[in-house]
Amino acid sequence: MNKLLCVVGPTGTGKTAKAIELSKDQPSILVSADSRQVYRGMDIVTGKDHPKDIIIYGIDIIGPDEQCSVSLWYDSVMPHIYQAWDEGKLPIVVGGTGLYVKALTDGIGTMQVPIHQSLRDQLDVLSIPELQNKLNDLDQTKFNSMNHSDVNNPRRLIRAIEVATYQNKGRTFVMTGPSPLTMQSKIIGLKYSDHLNPSGQAGYQSKIRQRVLQRIEAGAVQETKSLLCKYDKNIQSMTSIGYKSIVNFLENHLTEEEMIEEWVSGEFAYAKRQLTWFRKQPVIWYDVDSYANNKS
Repeated sequence: MNKLLCVVGPTGTGKTAKAIELSKDQPSILVSADSRQVYRGMDIVTGKDHPKDIIIYGIDIIGPDEQCSVSLWYDSVMPHIYQAWDEGKLPIVVGGTGLYVKALTDGIGTMQVPIHQSLRDQLDVLSIPELQNKLNDLDQTKFNSMNHSDVNNPRRLIRAIEVATYQNKGRTFVMTGPSPLTMQSKIIGLKYSDHLNPSGQAGYQSKIRQRVLQRIEAGAVQETKSLLCKYDKNIQSMTSIGYKSIVNFLENHLTEEEMIEEWVSGEFAYAKRQLTWFRKQPVIWYDVDSYANNKS
């Protein structure tokens, strides 16, 4: 039976380093499940800091101005996963984008619903309440199932409307890829043991701040300037965590310290959403701090 190992968890817990360590124990390949690292040329802010001699598939698959989707990422990495299985190797998937991991382990029926660009253009000008009302009219069940974060996320609302519109035209979803029945998947997660109590959150936020400062020192602002010379600041990739704050800093809407604090807050909020997602999945959790102490 084909096997798949996933290393997941919130940002800043050392997932990539752990996956690389595990890959040295057996014939394997590494696959990134990080929706922020799919863009070419967006390296420092998104944390593509793995060793250059390590090949990780699923990174740098589209340009910054191209539309990304779980389907596009899936179609990019699956040939490498199938080849690994053919060669008797273990695919090790590493990243914090839960939807990408779910696409591999469980399948997502709506994943193959194509992008409807003209519809998206029409929806882009609508407010969040208008998008909510439109989705509620098209698919009330879907609207009622969305959590607070998703129901206030215009990109998630637009995709849900896109899917509902497709479905309402009488089209059906076709599940693609390996069946979970013919694949044995294991998901391990890394987190800090005291992540949920106030003092633990403060410590974790301090770790995130340190990572942000390291990326600024590595040239995050210069990278963003270079991207702005080629691309509009409003494209999807440039509105992601980190880039958005740097753009506001470059336009004098934020001081440098405000930029850092906004970036740190964005990463911390994202980490909490990641934990919420993965806690609903069959993840075997390991505490990063306990693991580090046991190694020393």
